[in-house]
Amino acid sequence: MDKTPAKSYTAALAAAKALFAEHGYEAVSTAEIYTKANISNGSLFHHFKSKEGIAVAVFVELVRTYQAEVGEKLTPTTHAADGISAFISAHNLWIESDPDGARILFNGHHPSWSSGALKEIRSVNQAFGQIIQDWRKGLDDGERFGDWSIALIMAMLIGPTQVLCRAWLAGQSNTPPSANIDTLVTLAHRALLD
Repeated sequence: MDKTPAKSYTAALAAAKALFAEHGYEAVSTAEIYTKANISNGSLFHHFKSKEGIAVAVFVELVRTYQAEVGEKLTPTTHAADGISAFISAHNLWIESDPDGARILFNGHHPSWSSGALKEIRSVNQAFGQIIQDWRKGLDDGERFGDWSIALIMAMLIGPTQVLCRAWLAGQSNTPPSANIDTLVTLAHRALLD
């Protein structure tokens, strides 16, 4: 039943991710996680102190994966319009490639985090915020954003796409996120740069 420590950790994360995405955090038991992961209870709790610890590990891994994907596409751009396109494209394609992960990150399938969990999540998000700030400072035409804050720019980039992506994730729309990229890029260019 049990696997090597690295494999049991990975199996536990994958099982928890699938279960949390399908049923939500509150409805999933640790027994369901270790059963789905095909590991023992002892092996599960060797890696994680609690169910919240499992959820935080899943959440942080998803945040890091998402942010790495967006950062990889955004960082090399040197013009605001190209960065907007790269950001929206990476965002939508990541959601389409990992709908379970997107449901957990963007649809609230997580608990009320403890202060320790919030500290870890804030740290990851602050690092991503620094990537966005560094990108903006390095633009050849960064002045096109005027004095708009990073928070406002992010809201304009993520807000509209989230509405469409959430509808797709919930099965309320058959239009995949990738089909909306060009329109969302055009709207973001108008809102942020024109």
